[in-house]
Amino acid sequence: MSSGRKRVVSSCVPCYTRKQKCNRQYPCNNCARRRCPEECAYYPSTASQTSKPPERRREEIGGEKERRGSCSSLNLRKSWVAPALSSSHSILAELFGYSEESDGNTLALVRKASRFSLGLGASDSSPTVPVEAADEVHRHMEQMPDRPILDFLIRYFVAEVNWMDHLVHPPWFLARYQRWWAVERVTLVMEVDFAVLILRICSYASHFLPSPSYTLDKIRGVMLSEIRNTCDEVAESLAAISSACDGRGSLIRVQHLAFLSLQCQMEGRRDAFWDALSRAIRVAQGGGIHSGAAKARPGVDGLEKEMERRTFCNLYTWDSLLSRQLDRPAFLPAGLIPANWPQMHLGGGGGAEAENGDGESGGDRDRGRGRDRDRADLAAAAPESFTERLLQARLADFWRRISTSGGEYDMMVAEERYARFCREYLAELPPAFALQPAKAWDKRLPKLPLQRQLLHITIYNSLCWNFRPLLLHFPYEQNLPAYKRMLLDSQKKALVIAALHVLEGVSQLHAMLGGCHTRFAGLVFSTFEAAVLLVCLCVDPLFLNDGPPQVPPLSTNIKNSQDPDPLRTVARDVSRQKCIEAVQDALDRLRMLAEVSNIADVGASTLAQLLSRASTTTTTDEVSMSQNQPAAGDIVSCPSLDPSDSNSQDGSISTSQTSAAVGEKTTWPSFHPSDLNSQDDFMMESKTTTAMGEITSWPSFDPSDVNSQDHFISLSATQELNSNWATPMIDLSCQMVSRDHWRTPTDSAVSLD
Repeated sequence: MSSGRKRVVSSCVPCYTRKQKCNRQYPCNNCARRRCPEECAYYPSTASQTSKPPERRREEIGGEKERRGSCSSLNLRKSWVAPALSSSHSILAELFGYSEESDGNTLALVRKASRFSLGLGASDSSPTVPVEAADEVHRHMEQMPDRPILDFLIRYFVAEVNWMDHLVHPPWFLARYQRWWAVERVTLVMEVDFAVLILRICSYASHFLPSPSYTLDKIRGVMLSEIRNTCDEVAESLAAISSACDGRGSLIRVQHLAFLSLQCQMEGRRDAFWDALSRAIRVAQGGGIHSGAAKARPGVDGLEKEMERRTFCNLYTWDSLLSRQLDRPAFLPAGLIPANWPQMHLGGGGGAEAENGDGESGGDRDRGRGRDRDRADLAAAAPESFTERLLQARLADFWRRISTSGGEYDMMVAEERYARFCREYLAELPPAFALQPAKAWDKRLPKLPLQRQLLHITIYNSLCWNFRPLLLHFPYEQNLPAYKRMLLDSQKKALVIAALHVLEGVSQLHAMLGGCHTRFAGLVFSTFEAAVLLVCLCVDPLFLNDGPPQVPPLSTNIKNSQDPDPLRTVARDVSRQKCIEAVQDALDRLRMLAEVSNIADVGASTLAQLLSRASTTTTTDEVSMSQNQPAAGDIVSCPSLDPSDSNSQDGSISTSQTSAAVGEKTTWPSFHPSDLNSQDDFMMESKTTTAMGEITSWPSFDPSDVNSQDHFISLSATQELNSNWATPMIDLSCQMVSRDHWRTPTDSAVSLD
């Protein structure tokens, strides 16, 4: 039997499975008609095919333009836009700075007066690209990568990248992506903005390639770096034209600015991330997305308003996080109003997306709902893909509302914030995202474990930020009262546990992603900041000593019994050696990621220097402690007494005044027989000072305790600790046999309870 060449499958997977004719686009005609464009996926072999000759490519582009011309672009544009806006109102808003979406400024009064006097109706549409700029727009769009390359990157973004930030809802975006390709000639500013959005998404997704699912550094014969540079250059040019034509902006412009900020963050340009985020927020405010976003506007349906709410939630989350990390004022005020929170459940490919027009008739939609009723009922009970982003926004909103900026660090206030966090946030987490999660949906939703792990990292990171100011505000903690030192030590250990949780979560998330080289900024920043916290604690000579662990519980008034106190209910080894090992693992991860990430490279070099200094400090402290203190569990012997050193009857024994810190062992006072002269002498002990948890020093003695030469001296020391560890009892008896002979303490009875 002759082995023929295997035919390359060019249809998408759903069409190939159903044996339907596929138009080989993304999303294809059949997947779009089934209202599940996010399920449109192609076999990997189509992406690795070599690039075609330029002549053949130009022919295909010309044929594609002819196919575009055969479509009715007029009907498609009606779903995008509404009647044109009055030019005088736009000029007034641009010159005076009014927001055209506001219903409380002077421009709102002008619009109201215009409707009564001139009969103008309210409008909200994208203006047309001027004739003089249209040619330049098309010249730049001809430089865009070929559609198969863009299709592959969009498909990879939806499948592997969008779960991280969920800035766009896949069905909503893919429906407009297909419509944009069907437009014969771009004439609207909104269409130019959507072209920029496509390019920004493709450039952002290319940063995650190669990956375990796609190991090549080319797409259809074109290098990833070349594709990325082309997308960035064309997007920058088109964005400038779009801003010049319409300074008002729209939801699409907010989204492509948000993707630009994410790309800047991934490249390590933190200031550029801050600048792009501020631009996105200003455009959102200019478009009215921030103000009670549920207000009805002409040309904006319910699904698009939901997209505005979700986009604004992402902006609020990033603004809160970045202002905390950079210690800068936030752009948005603390607290989201109820109208800004997402209000629709958009699970799966059906549901709300199908109600907003995708070219099908009402009968087709009814039949589709009937066929997908069981799947929709099941999807309604599952966690939605945006749930993690919603919980991230609530987390940011919680800390923004209760945190106070500036001022001295108050330990009691930090404890109260932590207790409120356990009661009001952790106790209200959905079961699928709790710290002890229910994993019933993990198999059906493959990205759910990744999102849950990302949320847990953010939770423990926020707890680190709650306690980390103590590292900067208490340089002389030995001068604090005893109870404050105990509370401060407890918070330091809670900080260690939170940082260890962050590093463990990052390690698990990296393993879930395949343990590959990735530019995902969340891994780099979380690893670096948690490791720096541990290093700062390890170089503290007063922290993590050899004393017993004393971590008192915070609060018992917490609703959720499963997670009442995630930092203190579980006993953890918080030794200095464990912290050094965790920092070393973090350093190894940063060095691995440094091969593809500049921020990981800089973070690794900085952390290596800090770790070297911390290791030196740890070694010095251990040597010093081994020289000055006995090992744990050793019995300190009492020195021998020699009666030959007795000189006079007026001698007395005086023990040195001792003091010890919490958890230290008080040393035995030294005695020598030269201090004893006759049987009529008496023993006197000086006052001793002890701190909480010390071993009580030698008790006082009365002369009546020493009667004759045949009597013996009984000395005992007791220790009573507040903690639950064992209380040693040491009884040392030195029997006096004669004036010239004493029994040494090595022969005395020693008992330990």
